[in-house]
Amino acid sequence: MSTVAERIIGWFLRAIAKAMLCGAVAMLVAAIPAFAMLSADVPRAIAGILLQVAGAFLLGGVAATYLSHARGALLPNERVTAAANQRPAMGGWLMALSLTLVAAPVWLLLRMQPFLAEWRRVIELASAPGLWDNANANMSGVVLMPIFAALTPPFFELVTLIGFVVTSLMLLPLLLLQSPRFPRVYLVCVVLLTAMVFASMRGAAAAALASDALRQLIDTTSANAQEAASLRQALERYGIVFTTAPALLWTLFAYVLWVPALFSSARVRTMCAERVAPAISTPAQASDVASITSPPRFPGI
Repeated sequence: MSTVAERIIGWFLRAIAKAMLCGAVAMLVAAIPAFAMLSADVPRAIAGILLQVAGAFLLGGVAATYLSHARGALLPNERVTAAANQRPAMGGWLMALSLTLVAAPVWLLLRMQPFLAEWRRVIELASAPGLWDNANANMSGVVLMPIFAALTPPFFELVTLIGFVVTSLMLLPLLLLQSPRFPRVYLVCVVLLTAMVFASMRGAAAAALASDALRQLIDTTSANAQEAASLRQALERYGIVFTTAPALLWTLFAYVLWVPALFSSARVRTMCAERVAPAISTPAQASDVASITSPPRFPGI
């Protein structure tokens, strides 16, 4: 039977998978008409990238939903049972796995400090007094739409970063407690993270296309030197999106690396087997009073 913590983690993963499916549907609704109507190369290429991200979210959401909802024995450890006193101690390569679950998100957080600093700057600008009041006046809020579009790729990267941290916070206790749900939760997390990393990589590619188009526009328009310098400086700061995506990919590789061993290891199969009550041996009891009062005689007596 699952513990309360295991049920909460299962519910959380199912909610994330369904949210990913909803996001996929929303992106498909937006990208399909745009891809059909746009004729310019760059906007059409960006719409195509949005379709790719939607497809990844759709596949990832469906797979994660199925894995988190399926009740049958899908994985090797779910086909065997073991009592607590029959489970082997965690050791060997599993210690390296636990170290990876700690080191990978820590390295990623350190690696993405410049990226997080830019997000703090965005939050400070968004929380400026009167910004949203002025944006809503006379339908002038439409000018914020390009800003929201520009923030979409780094938003994917931010959510992916948070996903890695939350994944390790869920998986590490399950591994240390030898939970039967650990292999399945690990697989669901890898599926969801793979979809998010793909979205981050493709979002960075779309941002690169848009940045190149804006640089060409700056060079060909009659903007004064000061405005052009400001725009170029903003594009240089936005370049943090391109350098962040590879770090997410390397972190995903650190998680995916353990998947084959996790599902082929005999140690994991026994250590994370389904729980059963330990067998209790009881001393033999006399069947009746006669067997106690009249024990069997030795031969010849």
